[in-house]
Amino acid sequence: MRTSLQIREDLARTGYIWMPNYKDILVKVWANMETYFDDDESVESALWASFKRYDEEMIGIVFITTKRTFTIEVIDGNDNAQIRYLPFDSYSLQKIQLQLSKSGTGLNYVSLLNDSFGNGITFATPNKDVAQHFVDTLRGKTNGEIEKLPDSDDPLLAENEKEQVIDENLEKAEEIVPHKFEKKHEEIKPMKEHDGWRKAPPDNRDKEIEIKIVPAKPEKPKKVKKDGYASKWQSKTWMFWFAIPISIVAIIACLLIFL
Repeated sequence: MRTSLQIREDLARTGYIWMPNYKDILVKVWANMETYFDDDESVESALWASFKRYDEEMIGIVFITTKRTFTIEVIDGNDNAQIRYLPFDSYSLQKIQLQLSKSGTGLNYVSLLNDSFGNGITFATPNKDVAQHFVDTLRGKTNGEIEKLPDSDDPLLAENEKEQVIDENLEKAEEIVPHKFEKKHEEIKPMKEHDGWRKAPPDNRDKEIEIKIVPAKPEKPKKVKKDGYASKWQSKTWMFWFAIPISIVAIIACLLIFL
């Protein structure tokens, strides 16, 4: 187990100096994270953000260490909710999208598209440097494409981020009665995490990862409608109407001279 002070020292060595002062993350997550770290791993980056998992609004921190990547999270606004630990394989990420705030005062978004689960999740943090540091660190631990989107204050949604469907019939399944010659099935105990599962592949920082910068769409100029007095003088039709009375006067003058 690593203490919070040791974790801060780990992050400081990577240039990370920002504490999670967003919503209740500092109290509910950061203050209760020490038991989730091993003595032989070092923390490289921490993305603290709000996000949505299933239908629940969550707050938490996505950690990148020398051994693994995982999220420590809790339901936002629920004081009695238990903290959750969710590991994920960074090498299975298909795409990472980064969208920074245009105004500088809005939220910055990091979307992770995971091809193994077939869905995406978007993390929103008010700190631009935290989002950028996380993506830069993740670049060395994934084979996925990194896409830099134009700065915007509009919320970002991962490409295939959608409500995940839970099969309600699973809870209604009937218990299968064992054969009289078979032993009655025992209660299945939860599988413990094996140390081998948590060993990350070698660092991928030296490998060229495609970073795609998406240009912003050009704004179409608005058409200005001209109206009011003399708005049509730029048109040549006024010359026709101006020539009619002059022609009539000239004809009358010629008739008077000859008469």
